[in-house]
Amino acid sequence: MSKPDMTQCPECGGELPGGLPVGLCPQCALASDSKVPEESSTKVIHTQPGDRVGRYKLLQQIGEGGCGVVFMAEQEEPIRRKVALKVIKLGMDTKSVIARFEAERQALALMDHPNIAKVLDAGATETGRPYFVMELVRGVRITDYCDQQKLTTRARLDLFMQVCHAIQHAHQKGIIHRDIKPSNILVTLHDGVPVPKVIDFGIAKATSGQRLTDKTLFTAFEQFIGTPAYMSPEQAEMSGLDIDTRSDIYSLGVLLYELLTGKTPFDAREMMAAGFEAMIRTIREKEPVKPSTRLSAMADVDVITVASHRQTEPGRLTTLLRGDLDWIVMKALEKDRTRRYDTANGFALDIKRFLADELVSAAAPSAAYRFSKFARRNKTALGVAAAIAVILIAATATSTWQAIRATRERNAKEKARQEAEAISRFLAEVFQSLNPAHRGGGRTNTVADSLDASTAKLEKDLSLQPERRASLQSVIGATYYALGLYHEAIALQQNVLTHDRTTVGPKHPSTLTAMHNLATSYFSAGRRDEAIKLQEEVLTLRRKVLGPEHPKTLTAMGNVATSYFHAGHRDEACKLREEVLTVSGKVLGPEHPDTLFAMGNLATSYSDAGRWDEALKLREEALPLSRKVNGPEHPDTLGAMNDLAVTYHDAGWRHEALKLREEVLPLSRKVLGPEHAHTLTAMHTWN
Repeated sequence: MSKPDMTQCPECGGELPGGLPVGLCPQCALASDSKVPEESSTKVIHTQPGDRVGRYKLLQQIGEGGCGVVFMAEQEEPIRRKVALKVIKLGMDTKSVIARFEAERQALALMDHPNIAKVLDAGATETGRPYFVMELVRGVRITDYCDQQKLTTRARLDLFMQVCHAIQHAHQKGIIHRDIKPSNILVTLHDGVPVPKVIDFGIAKATSGQRLTDKTLFTAFEQFIGTPAYMSPEQAEMSGLDIDTRSDIYSLGVLLYELLTGKTPFDAREMMAAGFEAMIRTIREKEPVKPSTRLSAMADVDVITVASHRQTEPGRLTTLLRGDLDWIVMKALEKDRTRRYDTANGFALDIKRFLADELVSAAAPSAAYRFSKFARRNKTALGVAAAIAVILIAATATSTWQAIRATRERNAKEKARQEAEAISRFLAEVFQSLNPAHRGGGRTNTVADSLDASTAKLEKDLSLQPERRASLQSVIGATYYALGLYHEAIALQQNVLTHDRTTVGPKHPSTLTAMHNLATSYFSAGRRDEAIKLQEEVLTLRRKVLGPEHPKTLTAMGNVATSYFHAGHRDEACKLREEVLTVSGKVLGPEHPDTLFAMGNLATSYSDAGRWDEALKLREEALPLSRKVNGPEHPDTLGAMNDLAVTYHDAGWRHEALKLREEVLPLSRKVLGPEHAHTLTAMHTWN
């Protein structure tokens, strides 16, 4: 007998990338526990069509998973019906596989939902191989069904929400699916109505502490459970990190990404070809691009195919995904599970809000949040030291300015200088713990750890020095915000605002700055109503104190308008941005960069509201002005060209859009490089 091919998975026969554990491909790699006793193994015979298992006659094999084979079978009594019967595969009857198989049987028995396949019966073959019987789902995988029927994006979202509700039901029963993917969600027809059915809880996990099986069920070191393209970062971690229901939220996000774009965030073939370690690193660390960006980067022929399967045009599909749908998907795909949707129902509710043109909870990540993700990935001593240096410099400058301001009337600049030095010494003492030579310090400390320590130290050491404490709270609050720790920032910024209102009054510039900072943190933390209310108050006060044409008043107007826009208040955003543009043109002139920026913002609001003629008029005015002010090859000019091309296309002016894209593409390649976002956008054309 010839030796088995060591480059193939002994389970599924697929090509085996290097570096995988226990010699199996990731999808088939199961625990290498000891086999069942030989005396029982020798009794195992092949299960095949025509055999009888209990009171069921096997008709044909209809499916095969990592450890089980699924047959269509016929039940003859007490009623005649077709069923699906799943039985342990020959050669896979290790203790861990049998335990996992029994767990699936018990998990399904717990659930009763119209979108989850029902368990009808269970038992064991004469040779002891467990099986269970479930309703026969005559359907196709959800992605294939959507493409075959050319379902619109709205129809796909409707199906997806049903899947979310099914997964929510499982979660409420204490079960995590852990392998959500298209082949485990079949769409069948009930009276002509498509109904998705979730199947295969073969690697499900109990979350409520209930016992699913009497057999030992345990995940061995480096055991790979799940399907890589749909696997959450914590599931790929293969460490002591517990897997909870938010792992399924991530997999649902991958599924929605595929339903919208026809592709998964990371290509499964590319990940497998890269080797096991690179694949795990991709799942855990690489950030996926937004769905709309993925479409923009596709080859024209692929985009046309994807769009035709959704009964829309390529450009309109990209426009549809850009914005709320992008952020809904990206929230589900967060590497940090605390930033994902808490529940599958919450995920579905945001989609429902989108379909109803209501405000969604997902929002575009701010520049500060993107920075925080970088900071969290690079917690080396050098990175921490650099952050500390920035904080110390900012603290010295800010506190000096605030101290001088507070004591200027008493002509006490020397005292202000001493206060600034004292604040710097305070911060230096706090961050001294990061020095590896300091007792209790070390490289494992983070900036956030030190900020927490400094916050506690403030209350203890500066309780009788409210001015110094407010200065430091302002600096530390801004740093918390930069790290994406919005709730911590809010607590300090509220204290600063209370202090400034009490000491210098509600109309003082320092108070208005504190209000703006707090509003920004509110918005980033998802507390949008509070943020808008506070920004509106800032605008009212600046108009009253500084006048309606002051640059700071214009800035406040722009901040409120942007918040209106992101909150979905289209009419309010348009109205305020019209006022910003009018005042900017009058005070700063039509060629000032702030005026050009205001023109772009207003055009975006017009486009969002479907006011294409007004949007086009502004875009066509802004482009020659940008060419004159910035030059024909300036990045802002290229951005204005791209914006005008998109507006042309969305307004139905396809020829003009294509002509402008052909003009901007070589300029983008020359100035920005072939991989810049503007270059990729310019590469995407429509027929």
